[in-house]
Amino acid sequence: MPAGVHQAVCYAVIDLGTQDPGNPQFRPSRKVMLMWELPHETISTPDGVKPRIISSEYTMSIGKKATLRGVLESWRGRPFTADELNAFDLKNIIGANCQLNVVHKPGKADPSRVYARIQGVIPLVKGMQPIKPVSDTILYDIPESGPITLPKGLPEWIGAKITSSDEYKQRTGASVTEAATESGGNGVDEDVPF
Repeated sequence: MPAGVHQAVCYAVIDLGTQDPGNPQFRPSRKVMLMWELPHETISTPDGVKPRIISSEYTMSIGKKATLRGVLESWRGRPFTADELNAFDLKNIIGANCQLNVVHKPGKADPSRVYARIQGVIPLVKGMQPIKPVSDTILYDIPESGPITLPKGLPEWIGAKITSSDEYKQRTGASVTEAATESGGNGVDEDVPF
């Protein structure tokens, strides 16, 4: 993924469950992954040319100091009002367009490897035409009880994150299966209420 500013559309909001940060100085926290397609950056696959995808994980909180709230407010171009916060649902960002500032950063474990990271999320510039996702949209929440069913087509590495969550581990005998009906398709509203 080239560094720079790219037009993007959010196509997935995935509840990863409570994740262990791997550092005793930090408490485990509920995480959410946001995924975007970048239509002007493509990759050839066995199924044809597809837009590149980039994702980022956030603690699932829109509290005053939460990183996710800062990202959402930057994306909206304005802060939330108290009423907007009370009514806000992350599902509203599926299909929402933005610009992503992508930077290249060395890996923590292996500084010789460089990774594309999202440095900022901002609204489209006036006059930019919004785009719709090419991929099927995904809105996934870990259920309160019962077996954990993963959306069809979810990359294995994301499924592995979900199955490493506290919620999954606490469900003795809970099984992970793939379900074709969990994906929301790509029928996104033209004007996303965000």
